[in-house]
Amino acid sequence: MADTLRGAHFRLTCPGCGYDFNYGFLSKNYGLKEGVIPPEPVVIRPSGNFHGGGSPLCPMCGTTIGTEKKQYRPSNGDRILVLKYLYQFTEPQMWDVVVFKNPLDPPQNYIKRLVGLPGETLQLIDGDMYKIFPDESAARIMRKPDRIQEYLWIPFFDSDYQLTAKLRGHRSKSDWENPFAAGEDGAWTVNNRSWQFEFAGSAQSEEMEFSQRRLRYATQGFCAYNGKRMDPESICSDLKMEGVLTPGDNTGSFAVILGKYDRLYRGEFSFDGTCTITEQVSGEVLDQKKFAPLAPDKPIKISFANVDHALELRLGDNDPLRYLGPDKPEEWGYDRGDRLRFGSVVLSGQGGAFVLSKVKLFRDTHYTNTNGGPGRATEGYPFTLGEDEFFVLGDNSPLSHDSRFWTDKGVGLDRTYDAGVVPRDYLIGRAFFVYWPGGYTINDKNQLAVIPNVGNMRFIQ
Repeated sequence: MADTLRGAHFRLTCPGCGYDFNYGFLSKNYGLKEGVIPPEPVVIRPSGNFHGGGSPLCPMCGTTIGTEKKQYRPSNGDRILVLKYLYQFTEPQMWDVVVFKNPLDPPQNYIKRLVGLPGETLQLIDGDMYKIFPDESAARIMRKPDRIQEYLWIPFFDSDYQLTAKLRGHRSKSDWENPFAAGEDGAWTVNNRSWQFEFAGSAQSEEMEFSQRRLRYATQGFCAYNGKRMDPESICSDLKMEGVLTPGDNTGSFAVILGKYDRLYRGEFSFDGTCTITEQVSGEVLDQKKFAPLAPDKPIKISFANVDHALELRLGDNDPLRYLGPDKPEEWGYDRGDRLRFGSVVLSGQGGAFVLSKVKLFRDTHYTNTNGGPGRATEGYPFTLGEDEFFVLGDNSPLSHDSRFWTDKGVGLDRTYDAGVVPRDYLIGRAFFVYWPGGYTINDKNQLAVIPNVGNMRFIQ
């Protein structure tokens, strides 16, 4: 379920850019029983079958963390509160994070995200969950609620974390040191000290595109928790850009253009307060609202996202603009025969000057279709749940052992259960709150993590 919920892991800080991230710990790499954590710092040992044979890789700057000499203390996993008897009084809801008995080994508890309810027919298409309704033959996408989606965004670029001069040269400059490279004679410049994107003003629209090579790298089923492991057949094109916009005067506009399935969608912020979502090629306006004009030299937070066949644009604390596209994948532009298509991110400016800072890019959690072969409810293999049967997936989809890939039937006292389902009898409850998110030790000689990690205590969404 990482990074939503973490088991035993290493807390790492990238020496290239200072970004903090987590990397999974596996007991068997050290000859230990499952769940046992060594009492002292250890050298990280990547495992071929778990971490893809690679060392930890910083998702922000591409630095490989050297593990040959330095030792790290593994951190305990998240400890959680569970509402154990909730489902005796209410029905489980889609997207709940549930605790249940492992159908293949009932004494063992599992925790996953609930994505299918009794009687539903499910199908994963291009990383998203779809359902086939009884009166229809085509699948319809199941959009995640906002509170869930916010937890499932995976960051892959943050302008506050850039390579230091000391480590430059370990990757291509165009891909890792400055992925939003600006033209020499254009209005865009990248301030390499403050890492702000500065637009000097232009009568014509001028654009700056995020490196396609780096975008392809970041969206190929990559999760920093798993090391360098990549899944080139699981490409996520649901993207989000957010940042802080500071207009330089009263006129002008800034826009984000996100590409998906060979279509381009434009989210535009005009300094007069007009916000617009447009289909870039045809010029069709999909949604538009007028807010108060933006004040010169006053920063305001912005974001534009393309996720679950929907477009969302936010300006400060105003209500968002939201366009819900077609529910069916082919109507949105999906072509199963041409799956290996990457998204794109372009920044555009026109008119007066402005500064863009705190720029971040995210991709959506992408539920993979393969794990050495097609899985249950994956593309081309719809799966129907029976009475009192539930379907679960792990948020760390590339490595999750869940309903897609359980090959054996579930074990009961006097019966068996269909493979791939969680029976109602095995539901324990809904995960509610992380009350002890891997504490800290006083020093390397003290084995007990007695200092609480208060800042990471959180409700589970």
